[in-house]
Amino acid sequence: MSECYVGHSSVRRAGSILEFEVFLCAMLCRRLVRRFPLWIGCLTILLASGCFGPGGLPIALFAMAPESGDSPLVVTFDASASFDPDGAIVRYDWTFGDGAAGVGPSPVHTYAVESEKAFTVRLTVTDHDGNQASSEQLLTVHPPPPPPNATRVEFAWPFHYDADGDDAVNLNDEYFTLENTGAAPADLSGWMVSNERGAIFRFPDGYVLAVGAVVFVHSGAGVNTSSILYWNADGPIWNDHSDIAVLYDASGLIIDIYAYVSC
Repeated sequence: MSECYVGHSSVRRAGSILEFEVFLCAMLCRRLVRRFPLWIGCLTILLASGCFGPGGLPIALFAMAPESGDSPLVVTFDASASFDPDGAIVRYDWTFGDGAAGVGPSPVHTYAVESEKAFTVRLTVTDHDGNQASSEQLLTVHPPPPPPNATRVEFAWPFHYDADGDDAVNLNDEYFTLENTGAAPADLSGWMVSNERGAIFRFPDGYVLAVGAVVFVHSGAGVNTSSILYWNADGPIWNDHSDIAVLYDASGLIIDIYAYVSC
């Protein structure tokens, strides 16, 4: 079996042909690829040259969409541009580069990766005479994007660190605000807020902050509701000049930080 290579495409003719014909065809292919990088120009001159005569070799061409993307990536392949100069293509065989294979002129394949990978896709076509041609292309698949943060709680305005009058007397006018800006209710059981000195407020067990809701946490004492909580501190929590508030989830992971300096 003899081969004639055109770029990333190879063609094969079943049975025996003259070695001289094979040599001329191969040399012509090589020269044309160097001078004509586009398939159309190369194929036009090959056809005109008589390289494809009776019993000519098929040409394997295909497109894929998309050519790259995030995992899981669903790719549609189209080999309708493949042709046989003296007959018809009767079979399309594919290898997708990830161990999977397919058949037919327009298969669909899904790629799944955890890190970026490039796959070599190979199409092999067979014509009515048993002649074969192959073509390859590279496809790049990126890792999946991180999942959306369904639960997102962050400090919000107002952060009223300086109560009116004497902070020690007016503790409930000292407070911070949290808002659920995520897409799901946030169970704040075990969550904490600390200041720069290490004072800690712990959210009550079972406390859930609804989507889009805000909660005000006052430094003084009172009765907790769905939108107002109380630290029950003995004195002022937040420094009037500067401080750092840190929000932790139940595992101790820092979720948000709010720092301020009074001018």
